[in-house]
Amino acid sequence: MLSTWSGKLAGCLVGCLLLGAAPARADDSPDATGPAKVKLAANLGTLNLPKGYVYWGEAKAKQQMDKMGGSSEKTIGLLVPADDKANFAVELEYEDTGYVEDKDAGKIDSKAILESYQEGTEANNDDRKAKGLEPIHVTGWEQEPKYDPKSHVVTWSLQGKDDKNEQFVNYNTRVLTRKGVLSLNLMCSNEDLPACRPKAVELTKDVAFNQGERYEDYKQGDKVSAGGLVALIAGGALLAKKTGLIAFLYVMAKPLLLFVKALGAKALALLALPFMALKSMFGKKKSSEEG
Repeated sequence: MLSTWSGKLAGCLVGCLLLGAAPARADDSPDATGPAKVKLAANLGTLNLPKGYVYWGEAKAKQQMDKMGGSSEKTIGLLVPADDKANFAVELEYEDTGYVEDKDAGKIDSKAILESYQEGTEANNDDRKAKGLEPIHVTGWEQEPKYDPKSHVVTWSLQGKDDKNEQFVNYNTRVLTRKGVLSLNLMCSNEDLPACRPKAVELTKDVAFNQGERYEDYKQGDKVSAGGLVALIAGGALLAKKTGLIAFLYVMAKPLLLFVKALGAKALALLALPFMALKSMFGKKKSSEEG
């Protein structure tokens, strides 16, 4: 069973819609099987891995994500349910942004942030058409931004579509720490999101930060992020307005990545994600389907 983890990952992340299992490798075996307590990278703390889950630490998680085209220097872990019928995974990322102040929690203007995302997207659609790519549109909030001041967790989710009414959703979870932001990136198919989201939310409660790394451990003189909660949520929207849709979609890329891979070349054209290494794979899949 352990020799097929790459294939299991590919299958679970998009509801068994991907191209198939990757070649078995010895280093595909998880680093931990729940219930277990695993140490997180960067001396952040521990993850109380629940029963029924398996976990890859930083090195192997980056290897697994690299196979799927989503490797990131910020990746510190990856976990999936051990059940072969499971259809989601959660990638952990950490970014040393500095302490994100939450003084503006009461000033989150969901309407304004959504309009920024929409304006940035629409502004770039003419350029997409000129390049032979389908326009896409951010249609609204699947879940408006919510911040829990007790757990220091902020979540939000956006909906979008193309001109053929193909739907996509991205779901974001950010946990604030003393020195940065821990992201739990839920990866699943759109139809599975309602069932998978509560499980991802529960996993945030299984993270225990070390003393000195907790949000409340902030001390005067610590590095402080240039923006607060609004900037954290609207970051993608601000990039979209400043540098165009590619940057916006790159911010959204993690939750959408496996959705992209599931649809192959069509999705790459649809979303224009900057993962050039996947193009040849998608092209081969399209050719085999047409042949």
